[in-house]
Amino acid sequence: MELSTMNIQTEHRHPNIGPTPYDEVYYPGHVYGLTHPNHLATMAAVYGMQPAPVERCRVLELGCGVGGNLLPMAFQYPNSEFVGVDLSGVTIERGQNNVATLGLENIKLLHCDIMNVDASFGRFDYIIAHGVYSWVPPAVREKMMMIFKQNLAPQGVCYVSYNAHPFSHMRDMVRDMMRYHTRRLTGMKEKVGQARAILKFLSEGSKANSVHGAIMRDQYNRVLKAPDELLFHDDLDEGAEAFLLHEVVELAGSHGLQYLSDADFSRRNLAGYSEEVRATLQRFPETEFMARDQYQDFGGASAAWRRAGR
Repeated sequence: MELSTMNIQTEHRHPNIGPTPYDEVYYPGHVYGLTHPNHLATMAAVYGMQPAPVERCRVLELGCGVGGNLLPMAFQYPNSEFVGVDLSGVTIERGQNNVATLGLENIKLLHCDIMNVDASFGRFDYIIAHGVYSWVPPAVREKMMMIFKQNLAPQGVCYVSYNAHPFSHMRDMVRDMMRYHTRRLTGMKEKVGQARAILKFLSEGSKANSVHGAIMRDQYNRVLKAPDELLFHDDLDEGAEAFLLHEVVELAGSHGLQYLSDADFSRRNLAGYSEEVRATLQRFPETEFMARDQYQDFGGASAAWRRAGR
């Protein structure tokens, strides 16, 4: 396949984008293995699709941050093309410096609002949205689905992660406590410090032999281990929202997208379940595999999508 010329560096730079919380508090970049195009291509092939070869493909990441996820891919596949967009200008500048330092010519990181991604970006074989869907307003979630439909190649695969219910109900419970306690604080260090302090106080004050006490202690341990920046942006964000799998699938379906699979392929194989539970889940007809995945979905979820009817 021929790679299109990467000439969108300045065309889609938005001059009116203001500062974001990510400009003030750096969010560290990471590699997310489940988003790798080789993983997505393998899943697509298992389900009868003919995905683009990862050695020559186009990849778009929404909310790319400093490019910590995309840069290793670009280094690994020099004949593929990688585009990342993010609302934080400071973060994108850091990422662009990393790109220049590595001398990579097949990746562009753009300071761009997701709302401004349009057909001129072209089609992509793989679209990634990790850690975005639960942290944006409804209008942006709708726009993301439009991008998945509009900019995904006919045999393309999209990955989207989000905070998933029912597990997130427990996370939201302590988020409400921390956000209330820190509601008048602005500085990251003080806000994060007080968030941990109130959760320590409340968890130690709960009955250890109760369900509530066990949940409080488990959540406190999670918060205690989380890096300051992640706790600030993920748990203390006022707009974060969790969803049930079927809610995301239904919105995707309204945009002409088809649910392909949970990104963790072992879930489809029912790994880790007792024989009785596995037998019950296996009775779901293949036409209702989304319902089967919904019943399994007791933790965070990631999903892969394909264009419907292709």
